[in-house]
Amino acid sequence: NNNTNINNKFRLPLLGALSLSALTSSSSIHRGNGAALFAAAANNYTGAATNTNSQKGAAFVTTNSPKQSKQINAETTSQQAIRVEVADDYSMKRGPSPLAFASSIKRSFGLSSTSSTTSLSMSTAKEDSSKTKMSRTPPPLRNFRNSFSHSWIRDLNPEDPENYERSLAQSRGGPGRPVFNGHYVSVRPTPLKNPKLVIYSPDMLSELGFREEEANSEPFVKYFSGDVDGAFENIVEEDTVDEDDAGMKAEKDIETWATPYALSIMGRRYTNNCPYGTGDGYGDGRAISVGEIVVPHSRQSGTTTVSNGDDDDDDDDALYPHAASRYELQLKGAGQTPFCRGADGRAVLRSSIREFLASEAMHNLGVSTTRALSLVVSEKGNTSTRPWYSGSAKVRELPRMVDPRLSQYDDRQKRELISQLAAQAKSDPDMMVEEKCAMTTRVASSFVRIGHLDLFARRVEMAQMKGGGKKSPSKEKVKEMSQYQELEDMMWHACYREYYRDAYAPYWETKDAQGAAMALMEGAMTRIAKMVGGWIRVGFVQGNFNADNCLVGGRT
Repeated sequence: NNNTNINNKFRLPLLGALSLSALTSSSSIHRGNGAALFAAAANNYTGAATNTNSQKGAAFVTTNSPKQSKQINAETTSQQAIRVEVADDYSMKRGPSPLAFASSIKRSFGLSSTSSTTSLSMSTAKEDSSKTKMSRTPPPLRNFRNSFSHSWIRDLNPEDPENYERSLAQSRGGPGRPVFNGHYVSVRPTPLKNPKLVIYSPDMLSELGFREEEANSEPFVKYFSGDVDGAFENIVEEDTVDEDDAGMKAEKDIETWATPYALSIMGRRYTNNCPYGTGDGYGDGRAISVGEIVVPHSRQSGTTTVSNGDDDDDDDDALYPHAASRYELQLKGAGQTPFCRGADGRAVLRSSIREFLASEAMHNLGVSTTRALSLVVSEKGNTSTRPWYSGSAKVRELPRMVDPRLSQYDDRQKRELISQLAAQAKSDPDMMVEEKCAMTTRVASSFVRIGHLDLFARRVEMAQMKGGGKKSPSKEKVKEMSQYQELEDMMWHACYREYYRDAYAPYWETKDAQGAAMALMEGAMTRIAKMVGGWIRVGFVQGNFNADNCLVGGRT
């Protein structure tokens, strides 16, 4: 609708294996200080588009005085300063708020520690600044684990024991089985053997609250290659914990899960390619969520008032969405789940590189998208066989414009016919090749899909048909059905995760499900339309835009 100026904030990485050059004339790109981003499968290279211009940041210092808060200004020429830019239409970050941080969150993200390159000007009250306690650098992944807030597990339901036993009775020997109810199944990823970090996004790493050095640590590589339990086995707690930090020792549970959803294509519902013919086998076949985290953010001005927690509010979720952002992390190629339909549950390096590059490129082009945190490969470990093309694959010879068989057509029609024949002439893969397995960690505020809502809506309709006889059950009777409750729970959760201000907060207290549902549909309509407009602007083609691949939050 309007001119798009992509400046240093949305730098375009140079992509060796990916061309996204179909920008319209109304768009201009300035690389500025952006560095090239290449993903080289053979090399453990990490690059990112970063801005080295002077930035004002915000540094946070806490004290152990029970009722003391301090305003701290910091200015730095390095990106080591903790800062968060204001969210825009394409960002997963929510708008900043002056809400004070809970003390546990401040500690979780190391907000009480400062860089030696950061100059601090402190305004003290009631206590001399020399008594301020500075936390030591926590071990890898401790901040990450202490920021866990698994709302999908907390607010939604697993399958019940009766349906679980019924499911096992109908399984066919492999990991796949029908899932008859519930919003998720608990499942652990299958770790990659000999994992090696190929690339990560420094921008995403910082946004999630990780320190730069954590990316190359063994626990990080283990966790994001599927070994979520082993990642914490050998971590030694080296820092001294005082009374104010006593709560940090209680580790939060590691939860991992896969979800069921429905399939529809062009608005038509499908169940025929489900192994059970019912749709109960559709879901995350090789994608496993490995956590939700809550990350606090500051005012963009760089001046933040930090409470030390004398309000006794240490609930992570109390910060969301006004003073914190919520992120879900998901491993692609994490192994088989109950929704696996016979495949090995793996992704190979080739497709994983493509997903990493496309995700980060779309983000830098200003298109709403899921993000990529990391890419890990199994080096001389796990492999999978995939169809590929041999050098002898035959391609049909195409006619030329002067071909006498096309003499009855004008030049425009000839070009159209040749183009159609070219699309049909592409050869299919004619051989199997062995490829290295890999895992991409993708990140979004949620992965709620249209298919999640559609699945439970279908189950309500089926329950109505079974229980209504000749007469349809009343609205009150429908609302008493367990299937309806699952649908409503899913709807509220989508509102909470993606449209908190517009579809959740105004309706939750009065339990106005109809009002919330209409606001959810309005928000999804707008965001999805903007996303598709972004695709057209950059020349991106989505070849599989079905209900199971469409996020209600409007992300590619």
